[in-house]
Amino acid sequence: MTRNISINKLLVALIDIGLFAASFFITLYWKFGQDIPSRNMNDFLFMLPWFIIVFIFMANVYDLYSEYVKHDEKTVSLIFAILITGIINIALSFLFQQFAVPRTIFVASSLLQLALLGAWRYLVWTRALLVKEQRQALLVGTSAEIACFQDSINSNLDRGLKIVSPLMINDPQAFCEKWRAFLDSPEAANIEIIILCASISEQNRIFILDYCIVNNKALMVVPGIYDILMQKARLVSAGDMPVMQIKSLTMNHTTSSIKRASDIFLSVISGIITLPLNILIALAIKLDSPGPVLYSQERTGLNGNLFTLYKFRTMVCDAEKLTGPVLATEEDPRITRVGRILRKIRLDEIPQFWNVLKGDMSMVGPRPERPYFVNEFKADLPQFDYRHQVKGGITGLAQVEGRYSTEPTNKLSYDLMYARNASPGLDFVILLRTAKVLFLKGKAC
Repeated sequence: MTRNISINKLLVALIDIGLFAASFFITLYWKFGQDIPSRNMNDFLFMLPWFIIVFIFMANVYDLYSEYVKHDEKTVSLIFAILITGIINIALSFLFQQFAVPRTIFVASSLLQLALLGAWRYLVWTRALLVKEQRQALLVGTSAEIACFQDSINSNLDRGLKIVSPLMINDPQAFCEKWRAFLDSPEAANIEIIILCASISEQNRIFILDYCIVNNKALMVVPGIYDILMQKARLVSAGDMPVMQIKSLTMNHTTSSIKRASDIFLSVISGIITLPLNILIALAIKLDSPGPVLYSQERTGLNGNLFTLYKFRTMVCDAEKLTGPVLATEEDPRITRVGRILRKIRLDEIPQFWNVLKGDMSMVGPRPERPYFVNEFKADLPQFDYRHQVKGGITGLAQVEGRYSTEPTNKLSYDLMYARNASPGLDFVILLRTAKVLFLKGKAC
């Protein structure tokens, strides 16, 4: 089955590329007729491989070939992949000075790509051409972990994975007995993937890993905090003893300097671009409800230091006067009419470009929380403080991968994964994917 899925992905990708390239030829014939000037055709043929490379890159950034993404999310992903591919390709044509490829070709071909690829991807989804049958999975963990994981799978996946046989291990002493019972069950032969939750002990993980290797089963592990911190550990020798040295979560000087320079550049450019929009938003807030345009809030930043975060006001004045600090809900009566629109497409976050320029925040990083909620989270999850080893951001890995309702433990895992793998390249990918998040209900926070 795994091999079939890989072949299906390759075939889908090849047809994607074929339709993407064909749309250019169709629009060229539409503009010039059958007698396309040789200069235009030569410039286009020179640029076509670059156009395809950019498209393949964007398709992977937006997970167009993942079997673990819902169809509606893939549709939004396709729109953004085509849109950003078109913008980058126009820039490349200027960079390579291939000016004989008209700008109208990029606009018309992008519209045609959206139509052709949209219809093709709908066919892929309805006919299950990417994943013909869901891969059957065994989920091993406590009853609470299993319930949480199954809810997430059921609400966030169309197909690709089906948990058919959860194995509840509430008592570690009962593992061997329950594992033998699973092996004797008729479902065991059809299981392709075994998913281990974070609570499974190292000894039992090794036991299951051995089973998966011998029986050619895929193994997935829901990482705990320790597993994430072990990522990129460096092998060193103490005498003849192999030792794993765990890296700090803080960024090295080079990465930190590049990140700061890009933050300054992006915050200045974003501030200039959004200036007319800021004026309109300020007027709308003033006309909608009495009170200031901006709302300031104390947040916990790098190394636990407090700073003032700015947002456009989306609630009535003194919204927490009677309730104290509480998280906003989707139908919160304190949210104003304009505020509801701003929150829906996250325009209330625009003033945080000033926080980025000041150095309080970064464009990408763990979302900074209020001290009150930080203390609440730390009471149940002491490792929550680890995320403050990295400067907070307007967007982050937890925002593009998680949902508004994602558990704090899972958001922390995403934040630590980001801290462990932070790089300019990862920041670029997260920023690209953030654009898509703005148009998906329930995503981000």
